[in-house]
Amino acid sequence: MSYFLKIIISIFLLCKPIHSHSNDEDKITISHLIQSAELTLKKLSKNSDLKNFKNYLENCRAILIFPEVYEGGFFFGAKGGSGLLIIRQSKNKFSGPFFYSIGGLSFGLQFGAKSGKVVMTIMTNRGLKSILKERVKFGVDVDAVVISDGVGYSAESTLRLADIYSFTDNAGLFLGSSIEGSYLQPRNDLNRILFRKDLDSDEILKSDSPKREIKNILKIIENITGEKSDKKQ
Repeated sequence: MSYFLKIIISIFLLCKPIHSHSNDEDKITISHLIQSAELTLKKLSKNSDLKNFKNYLENCRAILIFPEVYEGGFFFGAKGGSGLLIIRQSKNKFSGPFFYSIGGLSFGLQFGAKSGKVVMTIMTNRGLKSILKERVKFGVDVDAVVISDGVGYSAESTLRLADIYSFTDNAGLFLGSSIEGSYLQPRNDLNRILFRKDLDSDEILKSDSPKREIKNILKIIENITGEKSDKKQ
């Protein structure tokens, strides 16, 4: 099977409506996403082309980590992937993880298939509150800037601070079909497994302690930024 076909199939599966899975399958997905998120943070933090990644990570309000985002198309394009959100409650205190999916459709001059790792730093309270909606659309509900190989590509032309900065290790991932128009929505199926209940936006925003499953991620963030995590977490 060609690489292009594999990417298209992966996007199709990721963009399908989420149906019920067994608890065991969802637990495996959660574990895989968390472990992959650890590797994603490490890899992007070592990428010298991603300028100021450390500074954005150190000053962000929250972090979205997508270990693998797939994009492909032939004039008509699609992208998709799953990841996790970690919220900074104070200087050195975090909560999470909360699981999300990214997806989108686009039209225009675009060929081939690609995949890449993505870390989004949410810089503003407006951006975070938008993310916590049931479904948020880039360029409509929230402003975003893609940074790849040290170059920024804005989803909206603006001089003020963007709500979100998106770092990727694949320079072509959001080009040809902009991040504008892509959407984020919660993976309620996975959140329900981890927290044993449905979470609304207020519960996510006010959550004041992280799950033990992300202790390695918090340690990696600490190593990148030089911050000391709250040991009482």
